[in-house]
Amino acid sequence: MIKGIGVDIAEIDRVRQIYGRHSRFADKILTPEEMDIFLTKKTEKAKMTYLTGRFSAKESFTKAMGTGLGKIGFHDLSVLNYESGQPYIKTDIFEGNIQISISDTDDLVITEVIIEENKEDK
Repeated sequence: MIKGIGVDIAEIDRVRQIYGRHSRFADKILTPEEMDIFLTKKTEKAKMTYLTGRFSAKESFTKAMGTGLGKIGFHDLSVLNYESGQPYIKTDIFEGNIQISISDTDDLVITEVIIEENKEDK
């Protein structure tokens, strides 16, 4: 059963500006696993798209959970990718199924998260 749906859209340039002003911004948003991937990105564009995507995905997750940021922190979940490229969310704070989609253009990243409770979680 669907517990919640969260959608977020974020401007890559806005994240780039924040990152430029606050060098620890990526540390605040990314888990160590995500940071390892961030550091392998070869261009600023790729790094900022990745960072924006993780920021937006975590926003979407907290919206789906019905909490918003604050009760759930950025480091409470990691947004990673399978070898196929498909994203997934790794977290200990929700045990049901989590579906995630991340899309981007040159300027924007949009994410959607759907969380489903297991039947025994009702």
